[in-house]
Amino acid sequence: MRQETSKPFYMVASPLLILGASFAAVGASGQSTFGYLAAGFLVPGLVLLLVAFKQRAKR
Repeated sequence: MRQETSKPFYMVASPLLILGASFAAVGASGQSTFGYLAAGFLVPGLVLLLVAFKQRAKR
């Protein structure tokens, strides 16, 4: 009865990208720490998104 998800990388990448974008917006207002955190969220989110696209293209 266990249902496997078909898009696990999208499900993980989307919150990381959303958090990264919001932290980047706060970082752009002058809070440098949030800018560094934004990079920490955006880079893994983009990597996971690229992996998802490569898996999709493989099918």
